[in-house]
Amino acid sequence: MSDIEKLISNYKQEYGKVIVDLGCGPNKKSGMIGIDVLPLPGVDIIANLEEGFPAIPDNSIDEFQTSHFLEHVVNFELIMAEIYRTLKPGGLVKITVPHFSNPYYYSDYTHKRFFGLYSFDYFSSRPTGYKRTIPVYNSKFSFTVISRKLIFKSPTFFVRNLVKKHFWTRIFNSGKYLQSLYEDAFTGIIPCYEIVFVLSPDKNQS
Repeated sequence: MSDIEKLISNYKQEYGKVIVDLGCGPNKKSGMIGIDVLPLPGVDIIANLEEGFPAIPDNSIDEFQTSHFLEHVVNFELIMAEIYRTLKPGGLVKITVPHFSNPYYYSDYTHKRFFGLYSFDYFSSRPTGYKRTIPVYNSKFSFTVISRKLIFKSPTFFVRNLVKKHFWTRIFNSGKYLQSLYEDAFTGIIPCYEIVFVLSPDKNQS
């Protein structure tokens, strides 16, 4: 048994399931295995994530959580394939990324890609429930998009943050039509800070 397999086994015994904080940086969440490219405090597995994480066995992870990491990745499809490979059937991946209308997005030169309402539908062959038809370019793996939520906030302006957080977030997430309408008509007027997805791999559960 490798060191990583022992680590996964220990977390399984202690916490009942194995959750990975992917690209955790120095702020790994409690009860999770932290993976990052740098040897920061709390990081359990140091890996060049542009090359995936081949040391993690297939179908060994119950859940991935990743926050503001995927926008920094060049080999995005490889990372999604690795998440799919290592997730157990019925597992989850919870993803938080900046929305393409976030004005702060463009200031960070390490950001490599945009994300919008339909970004992860390109990895899903299932109907979206939205009017827009999304092509699927990848046939090697597939996810079901369980949920998606537009998050409106303004970290540096208190009053504006209250309006965005408690009004716009509620209004535009009240249905798929309004989510679609937002991206079609309002992104230039009311910027969205981030978007949260929950996915599950399309694998048969035995």
